[in-house]
Amino acid sequence: MRFFFKIVKILILFFLLSFVGAGFYAGNAAYETMLTAPWEKILGVTKQTADLSRIHRREQKDGWQPVEIRSADGTKLRGTYIENSRSSDRTVILLHGLYQNRSMCIPYVDMYRDMGYNVLLIDQRGHGESGGSHTTWGLRETDDLDAWTEWLRGKDGGVKIGMHGISLGAAMALIYSGTERGKNISFYVADSAYGGMMELGKDKISAYTGDPRFLWGMDLVEPFFQSVLWLRSGKTLSDIDPLEAVRRMTAPVLFLHGGADTLVPPKTAEELLQASGSSKKELFIFDGAGHTMEMAVNGDAYRKAIRVFLESLSQNMRSEEHTSELQSRQCISY
Repeated sequence: MRFFFKIVKILILFFLLSFVGAGFYAGNAAYETMLTAPWEKILGVTKQTADLSRIHRREQKDGWQPVEIRSADGTKLRGTYIENSRSSDRTVILLHGLYQNRSMCIPYVDMYRDMGYNVLLIDQRGHGESGGSHTTWGLRETDDLDAWTEWLRGKDGGVKIGMHGISLGAAMALIYSGTERGKNISFYVADSAYGGMMELGKDKISAYTGDPRFLWGMDLVEPFFQSVLWLRSGKTLSDIDPLEAVRRMTAPVLFLHGGADTLVPPKTAEELLQASGSSKKELFIFDGAGHTMEMAVNGDAYRKAIRVFLESLSQNMRSEEHTSELQSRQCISY
């Protein structure tokens, strides 16, 4: 009988080890899939990352400055810097969407220049002229944004930096907002950001495969995926999920979203707004606008929403400076 129980224990241990081994194998496969899957097909977006003709024309025609820097891991990062004709200590970084490049952000340049900002358009890693073969969904992009902000501060130590992201760019900006350095950014504008990597992946991959049973497999693999994610990157899903990152943010944030967005539903923007730890947060929904189409559908309202938001920040800053000045005077009078 003792021999029998020993055999049973060995079999149980064997099956447990086999299950864990298979789980880690599947988790590693899920990690690789996250990085290399054909997301343009899964999400139904057009791949335009290699077409840089528009930005090159503007660099040559208007004297916009091409920029190349290196991220912490040595990856080459390319961008375009546009100095305002008026001397300015304010710069906004524009971040494009998935399978796009910095050309996507050209329509947003004049809006910020008219408000007195310098503009930095960047190619995210795996896009345009930047290095890397694919996005890392926030695993490395926060380091990239560190590199860009350091470059701007190298030009002007007193620069006030804002970030305006679109789709994937908005998600990366929000992930950055939850980091310690991200809290030093003056403001964030998040246009059509998704809330969570797993939620986005589950819905879209299930629809792409046409097999709802795939979700069961993802739920089973998720703990092993999380473990592999931490072992290979030192990060967890909460580090690369915008919905979790915004809980740690303190900078002002404006969420913009299309009311007819079927890729990332408008309720996601509402969830991001509610979760945000910022004391200054606003949401503007554009009726009838699809994913990232708010500017195209109602450009005047889009520009006004951003202008009013930024003007309110300036007014608050002037009010705080005035209060501080009065307090200083009161202290002196004592």
